[in-house]
Amino acid sequence: MKSKLSPSFRLGQTSWKCFYTTAIAGLIGLMMAIPAAQAVCTTSSRGGTPPGAWEAHMNEIASMGTFPEASFEIGNQKIYRMRKPDDVGSRDRWLERLRSMKPRIEELQRHFPTAAEREAAEREESERRERDDDYRLPYMPTPPERSVLIIESELNIIDNPAFTNCAAEEEVHDLKNYLSGDLDPNLFKGLCVVFIRSHVFDREEERKFALSHEWMHTMQHGSYQISEMERLWWIEGSAEWGAHKVVGRTTERDNKIEQFFERQPDCSLTQQSYDAQVFFFWGEQSFGTDWGISLGMGGPDYLDTPRRAAEILPPEQWLDWAISQADKKITMPDGRDLPFQAELELLDLTHSCEAAIEGPPLSVQLREIRFPEDSAPLLTIDPQGAQVAYRPLDVDEPSRPSSWTRVTEEVELEPSEGPLLLAAIMPSGNNLNVQIQQESSAGDNCACHIGRWMEEATADSEARDSLRGALEAIEKARAFVPPEQLAELEKAKRMISSSDTKDRFRFRGAAEQIFELGGEGDVTYVNDGPIVTFRGGGAFSIEDPHTIRADKTEVNYTTYIHSGRWDIEGGALKIDLQEFTYKGTVEGPVSDGPQHIGGSNRHTSYVGGGGDWIVSCEGSGVKLTPADRGNRGPGKDAVLEAH
Repeated sequence: MKSKLSPSFRLGQTSWKCFYTTAIAGLIGLMMAIPAAQAVCTTSSRGGTPPGAWEAHMNEIASMGTFPEASFEIGNQKIYRMRKPDDVGSRDRWLERLRSMKPRIEELQRHFPTAAEREAAEREESERRERDDDYRLPYMPTPPERSVLIIESELNIIDNPAFTNCAAEEEVHDLKNYLSGDLDPNLFKGLCVVFIRSHVFDREEERKFALSHEWMHTMQHGSYQISEMERLWWIEGSAEWGAHKVVGRTTERDNKIEQFFERQPDCSLTQQSYDAQVFFFWGEQSFGTDWGISLGMGGPDYLDTPRRAAEILPPEQWLDWAISQADKKITMPDGRDLPFQAELELLDLTHSCEAAIEGPPLSVQLREIRFPEDSAPLLTIDPQGAQVAYRPLDVDEPSRPSSWTRVTEEVELEPSEGPLLLAAIMPSGNNLNVQIQQESSAGDNCACHIGRWMEEATADSEARDSLRGALEAIEKARAFVPPEQLAELEKAKRMISSSDTKDRFRFRGAAEQIFELGGEGDVTYVNDGPIVTFRGGGAFSIEDPHTIRADKTEVNYTTYIHSGRWDIEGGALKIDLQEFTYKGTVEGPVSDGPQHIGGSNRHTSYVGGGGDWIVSCEGSGVKLTPADRGNRGPGKDAVLEAH
């Protein structure tokens, strides 16, 4: 018995023997096709069968003639074939495909427990239950012995390219009622009919995978009723895994592997279906083929909820499942790399002193944790009952990852020099809620505005005219200007009126408006907007390198930085500009080439940007609104985007 079970596989059963009800009109069994798109975490329902579908399919089979002799066997499963009269005698490619799969299918069947092993297991269960009422024997799937009828259907009533319908174990399949002649009822007891709509397949790879997938369902029918198979999450996933074992080197289901990783952050494992094949890929790698057969071909029906499905593995092995995804170590059954992998979600603690990693039960959550550049507070991780592990994120050597540290209770971590990779999973019926917190007594080590940003330009419709007051002053001064100076006054007015004097930035000086008045000069900035940086610990800077060209003179500021401190007081962000630093070159008509300039002073040349602001973090950006309500209005806010 032990040769058929993995010691780490902890399934239980209330009764090892299941009985089936006969498939009747209106019930078409398990279907292989990709389910229709539904809500992200809703296991697809196959829905109701169209009226008359069952009878139409039965009549289609009846038109093919009498029930034939068995063609051959796969293990203890007899194979029957019925075809349209016009096709009888021609080459049967579907039987050829099945014959070619026979060795690999039989290899899988050898991993089912033998009759002797099942009897020994039942005796052990009986003895152990006398001493321990709570003892549950790891589940022993029923060896596949169902006879299988292969049918090519030309009907288009059902969209699925292939589907399987089986009678209950000791009951006669409904097909007998549609066939003429005095047929032995024993031929139809527990019969499985595999319907293949061969006209909808385009590629040989599709045909082989569909056939092998449906054959897995005939093997599962030793342990389940049709109604159970339609709702149990592991049925389709294990059928996909088994089909990969039989066909190999196929890319036919890459889309379902991609879907698994797309859905996983928001969905419990028990809400997956075909996608759950990835879980079986990992399970076989970790525990062997016996494990996949035990769960996929005989897992008890109570595992359909997260609370009970958590019993499949001990908690620490659920974490192994999460770590394998983080390290990208899961492979296809044939050893190839997965076509898609789990993606890391960024958790940037630069913007918050605390965060939570949340998710449904039995859902792997992967995070890249980043810290403020200029501070290194202690980090507290509280798993809240989850299984958690972390390691340094090896950017330079991803092929040689660092060792994982497992966390089962609240821990404090010393500051990390770089990002951390964290894997978490809740092996129970509860939602995941890992709490992460940075020590920050002063409140300046983490806040949502901390980071490096570029200010976005204010839209022209809202930008204020920075020299509108100058035009008003000119008009007021006209009455006091001597007649001989009115021409100069008009010239100044024309220069201002003809220039773009709109103030589009809160953190950029007025150099552009001043030097471009009347087309007398030109200012070119390196960046589309000033670079504003709030560092952990309270440091602040504005970088805005630019070049000024005017009157045959060019000044190139390669460094143009205003810096100071920030703090939070009374709910407002207070910015205190303290220093101006610049470096660059200047070149004019008599300068003999570019001359280097540079320096710093405590008297900043910058007007604006300082003062008090109200912070609003929105998505990946930050909006700063003047704290003084009198200074608010269109064009007064600073909008910062990550840079």
